[in-house]
Amino acid sequence: MSRLSVLEDRRFDALIIGGGMAGAGVARDLALRGASVVLFEKGDFASGTTGRSSKLIHGGLRYLELFDFGLVRESLRERETLGRLAPHLIRPLPFLIPIYRGSPLGLIKVRIGLTLYDWLTPGKPRERYRVIPPEAALALESEIRGEDLSAAGYYFDDLLLSPERLCLENVLSACRHGARAFNYVEVEDILTGPKGIEGLRVRDLLTDQVHAVRGQVIVNAAGPWVDRIRRLAGISDRRSQVIRTTKGIHCLLPRLTEHAVYMGTKDERMIFVIPWREFSLVGTTDTDFDGDPDRLWATRDEVAYLLGELRRVLPDPRVAAANVLYTYAGIRPLTYEAGKSPSKVSRQHRVWVEGPGGTFLTITGTKLTCFRSLAEKVGDLVMERLGRRARSSTAWLSLDGQDERVRGSLEVRAWMDVSGEMAATGLGRDSLERLVETYGRSYVRVLDLARKLPDGGARLCSRNPEIVAQLYYAVAEELTVSLGDFLLRRTGIGTSSCQGLDCALSIAARMGDLLGWNSRRREAELSAYHHTVARSRRFRDS
Repeated sequence: MSRLSVLEDRRFDALIIGGGMAGAGVARDLALRGASVVLFEKGDFASGTTGRSSKLIHGGLRYLELFDFGLVRESLRERETLGRLAPHLIRPLPFLIPIYRGSPLGLIKVRIGLTLYDWLTPGKPRERYRVIPPEAALALESEIRGEDLSAAGYYFDDLLLSPERLCLENVLSACRHGARAFNYVEVEDILTGPKGIEGLRVRDLLTDQVHAVRGQVIVNAAGPWVDRIRRLAGISDRRSQVIRTTKGIHCLLPRLTEHAVYMGTKDERMIFVIPWREFSLVGTTDTDFDGDPDRLWATRDEVAYLLGELRRVLPDPRVAAANVLYTYAGIRPLTYEAGKSPSKVSRQHRVWVEGPGGTFLTITGTKLTCFRSLAEKVGDLVMERLGRRARSSTAWLSLDGQDERVRGSLEVRAWMDVSGEMAATGLGRDSLERLVETYGRSYVRVLDLARKLPDGGARLCSRNPEIVAQLYYAVAEELTVSLGDFLLRRTGIGTSSCQGLDCALSIAARMGDLLGWNSRRREAELSAYHHTVARSRRFRDS
């Protein structure tokens, strides 16, 4: 029996197309309101735009230059909310903005920006944002260029350890409250009837079986593909094009700084240098893109641009293409605005209400930080069309597998005291801390599984702290289908310095035993994974 057979002969309240942060957030919001929901993702959850982000939960300081005060205020509010709901994944991150004499990013502009940013931040529980003298900036980060340094801005935003895990937490929470979520299912057509849009025809890419699924409201959260889905539906109520797709790339270098650095470029753009795990994450570019979002990689020229701009502020010999461990590239589904440069287009989300009866909702302009507030807005619209009332509860229910009401701040440092577990389990501190960072308070479920398996506490990779029990847990509890799902989006093995190449073969063998893969399927999984890794290094040859 197909896994989609359970959807037949039913009519759901909402069908969601796209399993990135927007779609996952909407699925959770609606499921918590009691709506019947099905989510379809043609790849794996967070495998598109969400997984290619700058790994920040931030207010968007540079959006103040666009006078987008509403977006900044919303982003700062959501930053504080998400920090309460998922503290295992989100960490306060101090930023420096080096200010050089003669730079377009001048002292007055930075001072005004930080004052506004501080003023717009709700609650202000953090250290006050301010401008510091050059000697103080160099004391914090000695690697930044001291010549012509006149001052530096100092402020905080948040680091998101794993956008993929945050997305997955939303999907799993939705499922715990009755939603159905399917990865590797592609929407092939929009079903219509006498009253308009009635559902979707979808293909299960794992079995090649096609199913018709009925729903009252369609939510188009397909990111870079939203206009393609609108064309399938014959939707052009407002206009034929509602998104503008721009490309952004990131480079992974050896760790260069301990603070994040926010720097201006010669073409008046902004670049981040973000300390993430053992790396410095450098990004991002912002160029129009009209190609296939499924065929995407960083080019040699794009990498050279980022590194050239970075060397102007960090004249470190390690800032060289030869030291780039890997890259990744993504597409932003911005709301279409003609006549503006890519970096000037607003990142404010928008919901387009279209189709007969307004039952086809398209999302554009999604900013990762604001996924929850966007989902709440979409949830309100869907419930209105269903003729039902139920308030959103996502602003106070934790995102760590518990779905518990958060009244104050979850204290992640208390979870990080793993001394007792070290003695009881024999696991190393790094493995236990990685479990907490990955699963939050639900890490005890993986520990329980590790105790039951003969080698549950053994490491999967000699260069990473993840353990065997995590693989079993991912397959049983986390909708894990492929080798890439596990290495890249359920754990951090595939995004570590070895990119999982040291252990992919042994993990594929274990995973194959759990999922019943034959030798051909196992080889196909390995080949697909090696292709993904090769694409992250393709800039060397392009």
